[in-house]
Amino acid sequence: MYIAIAKYHLLVKTPYSEKYDLVQKFRGIDLTHGTFNDPVDFMEAGLIRRDKWDCFHLDIPFAISNDEAVPCIINDTWIGAGHGHPCCVALYAPRHDKTIADVGSVWKDDAGVTFTLLHVATEDHLVFVSENIGTLCDYKFVMQISGKLTYVSDGANTAPIPAGEEQSTVYLTRAYKFTKKRVIIIKDGKERILYGSAECDSARIEEEYELRNPATVAPALTAARPSGGFTDQPDLGDFGETMLIHRMRYHILPDGTVLCDFEHEKTMDIRFDRWLGAMYQEKLDVFGGAIHRRIPKTLPLTLSDGTFDFNTPVSLEKGIYPESDPLITKEFWATPASPPDRVVDYFRDKEGHDRLGFACGYLPLYDGVPEKRLKHLTHTGYFKNTRKVYPTFMNGDLSSVRGIAYKKYFKQNADRASFYSITFEGKTYVYADFIEERALEIPACGRVTLYEKSEDVSYEVKNNTIFVKGANGYAVFICDVR
Repeated sequence: MYIAIAKYHLLVKTPYSEKYDLVQKFRGIDLTHGTFNDPVDFMEAGLIRRDKWDCFHLDIPFAISNDEAVPCIINDTWIGAGHGHPCCVALYAPRHDKTIADVGSVWKDDAGVTFTLLHVATEDHLVFVSENIGTLCDYKFVMQISGKLTYVSDGANTAPIPAGEEQSTVYLTRAYKFTKKRVIIIKDGKERILYGSAECDSARIEEEYELRNPATVAPALTAARPSGGFTDQPDLGDFGETMLIHRMRYHILPDGTVLCDFEHEKTMDIRFDRWLGAMYQEKLDVFGGAIHRRIPKTLPLTLSDGTFDFNTPVSLEKGIYPESDPLITKEFWATPASPPDRVVDYFRDKEGHDRLGFACGYLPLYDGVPEKRLKHLTHTGYFKNTRKVYPTFMNGDLSSVRGIAYKKYFKQNADRASFYSITFEGKTYVYADFIEERALEIPACGRVTLYEKSEDVSYEVKNNTIFVKGANGYAVFICDVR
């Protein structure tokens, strides 16, 4: 594996075939300061010729991403990753003459609502947040400034701010305080922090942050305002009380598999309503035959725009893929005791051959085992008409969440059947899928145990090989390689 940091981006190159290497790029690697969240995020993926010098220039791109970092839903609102709570008012105030020294100042509108200035966005725009009109853990805000703003305290320029008819809702960001963001490489069993570039056996991106309660940010900002005011725009993530701790470790395996190892913990009695665990945007149709999406362990979905059977991969082309936003609720689970836990996309060429696969799902570990997911699960994801995938890990009244999601590109060696494997902590998880009647021979090592399968699949294990047959089903095996 070759890994390099350049201009806040991380590049990872792993073997793919005799001719190509797989390249995956991440953004948001360095700790930055500003008014944006800047989480670690997926950026690009594709193939590059093995004899090519410029490893940042892809030959066959698979994906271009700008939003695959996963937020939580807290108090019915996405927050974390790229999201802040949408509780701020951006006011158009031409030639307002306020400066950084006025950040943290307190104002009152004609309706008697108190607002705090958080950010001098431009010479004509100011960003405010109102007082909390809810409770500490069930916070609510006034989303409209009524009339002019009159100075109350903690500012440098005390001139009133005229009534602004042009207002808009914006996020309160940065929404969290980073406590860790670094890249670790592992070589010959030894770990070190990456600086520059290196050859290594595997790698890990570590990201931790404390998600701030929005109701506590403005009072803390005002209290921390120095005499004379701030001289630089303060990082709002440095202020307020922590309501949830986010821990994410992206393990990058030697074959390019990315494991999203997450652990979240509430520190306040907020409503932690949903955690996705992983999500991804539509991939690029680089082979010309469209991308076809399969969701194992589902029944046909009857929606307002038709019936869609994701056991037989559904093309993402317009007019074929659902245009509604379906929730995969329990009535669409083929096995009620084992909720759907993965999505597989097949890249096809113009002749209809499967050329490449991409899988995203959850390993049966920690809270990812079915019996634990079922305690906090009413649906297993929804799929926007943008073709973006949101495979819900848990939802409901959550307190803490621990699991392993994965994202994996894999080569296709046959049409209408596939397999891929993921190794983590001494075990290899093998996933086989059948779309038409096929037989697969899957290399295996160690003791092989069947984890689950559909009724139409049969198998036997001999000579370190799993021989498995099926027509329209799946099988999952666990190999103990320790």
